[in-house]
Amino acid sequence: MHRHAHAHAPRRVILSRATRQLSAAVALLLAATAVNLAGGTEPAAAKTQRSNAGHAFYVDTQNGNDQAAGTSTTTAWKSLNKLSSVTFQAGDTISLRRGQTFTGQAVINGTATTSSPITITAYGTGNAPTLSNPGGLNMLQVQAPNVTVENLRFADGVEFDDDGGGITGDNYRLSGAVAVTAAGTGAIVRDNEFTQVGVGVKTYATDSLVENNNFHDLQIAFRGMDSGSETSYGAIGVSVNNSDVRVTGNRFTNCRSTDSPYGADGGAVEIEGFDHDKNNITIDHNISTGSQGFLEVTETTTADVDLLYNVSDDYQQFLAFDTTTHPENYLVAHNTILRNRGDDQKLFAIYFYREEGPAPQDSWLTISGNVIEMDSGVVLYDYLWPHDHNLINAPLGDAPGVGDLLADPKLTNAAGGDYTPQATSPAVDNGGPANATTDLLGNPSNRALGPDIGAVERQDQPTAGTNIVQNGGFEQATTLTSTSTPWYSEGSLAYGVDNGTGTAHTGTRDAWISSTQSGVWGAIKQTVTVTPNKRYRLTAWVENSGSIEQGWLGAKTTGGTVVGEVHHGTAPTYGRVVLTLDSGSNSTLVLHSGYYSPTGAAWQRIDDVSLQQLS
Repeated sequence: MHRHAHAHAPRRVILSRATRQLSAAVALLLAATAVNLAGGTEPAAAKTQRSNAGHAFYVDTQNGNDQAAGTSTTTAWKSLNKLSSVTFQAGDTISLRRGQTFTGQAVINGTATTSSPITITAYGTGNAPTLSNPGGLNMLQVQAPNVTVENLRFADGVEFDDDGGGITGDNYRLSGAVAVTAAGTGAIVRDNEFTQVGVGVKTYATDSLVENNNFHDLQIAFRGMDSGSETSYGAIGVSVNNSDVRVTGNRFTNCRSTDSPYGADGGAVEIEGFDHDKNNITIDHNISTGSQGFLEVTETTTADVDLLYNVSDDYQQFLAFDTTTHPENYLVAHNTILRNRGDDQKLFAIYFYREEGPAPQDSWLTISGNVIEMDSGVVLYDYLWPHDHNLINAPLGDAPGVGDLLADPKLTNAAGGDYTPQATSPAVDNGGPANATTDLLGNPSNRALGPDIGAVERQDQPTAGTNIVQNGGFEQATTLTSTSTPWYSEGSLAYGVDNGTGTAHTGTRDAWISSTQSGVWGAIKQTVTVTPNKRYRLTAWVENSGSIEQGWLGAKTTGGTVVGEVHHGTAPTYGRVVLTLDSGSNSTLVLHSGYYSPTGAAWQRIDDVSLQQLS
């Protein structure tokens, strides 16, 4: 909504859908704006037919008859418009014949329950039935509670002109191939295809579920004047306009249109609109490619929103707070976010359109456990939101947070749609706590030593051999120098071993490095014998003064060539850093843990170092 030009211009787990009280006033308002096939207000008197609960109804646009009973394939109704004249009951099923195109719009009225919903689906053989409404606001307008829409195709429609309200009027509210009004609480929209529509699913109802749909190649819904300037709206997969909504398992492809005064407009998901607060929303396990941003939040008060285990290989921002929004407690965790499409990115951004909004705060957003790769722009641009345990291959715009790593994520084949970390990716085992039980692909999200960073968890659990590091816990060490063994020092910093000071991760001793001048390197090292062409896992527990941005754990050849290395930042309490590497042709490796000193005094402690061969 109001898209700006791209290059040119321990939390809760996934929540169940909770039922919430309807706003009767809003439900009546939206019911009064029901639109019939001709585009006008449907007369209340037209709704004269009432179904018997639990019946099956059929629609066949080639062979049907709207005057028939509709209760068998041989007495099928003919048009979508016929559905608007029926009040459906719990357990009713409305089936559209496959291989046909149904033109126009239907308003779904009635009563149902979660255990006995009203279901709109397909029957017969062949391709999914196509619902089309060129120049219309929607194909299905859901005004009954507990309606399920499944196994259908929506193409060509969801366009509107200025009705005097711009993008705050009734046309805007009802613009969605599946438009769920506030009365449609408990709506489920699943296993459908949406293409060449301005908005795929728009829901004003609580307790909505949008799952396993395919949104692709969308278009602008509105282009015109609003608030004194030309604007556009549309090419949006899912528009969320109320609380207790889940968007899960969907694929968004090219939810983007260049028919916009901003250069491009659209996006996978928007949380938007002036009606209702939007709280308790989960957007998880979706894949978006080529869309104009993943999530934009506009014109609303909103809290407790989780974005979990999504892949976003898109244009523009991953998350933008736009105009007058008042967000609180957003969590972006375990997503894989790629921005390599050539535009200047602001990955987490604040835009202002109608008027300047509130000043951002830490409480708005936490960014945790994500793979982030960008070829231009900066991750944190407008505000330095809290961030931890991310793997970042881009300018961060801030110091690395706790557990953040700066490195190439080494994904298996992102261009081909395989976002699994390679075996030697620094994403492996460094992800912090899992925020769902399954990853993007539905596999367990916590394998091997712990969750991986990003949306996809490697599923292999290699067997780790004996620790070949000598005195990895420093319990037999008394001093560190450039000539001490097995551990020795490198660089001009101060080094030592704590003994009985209560600072060890385990046992009574740990190694330490300290500095007073900036830009100076220091490390502790050990030379180990390895088997060539084998995979090894190096782990270390690290704690530092909190001011360090340039911490490093790695392995080199005896000649100084890096075999594997991870760049980490602040560690105010002990945290585990994991590095998986291949030994290559080497029979000897030099392990190191150290840092480049920041301005002012700094220190780092290292304990419980291990190197294990994996098989």
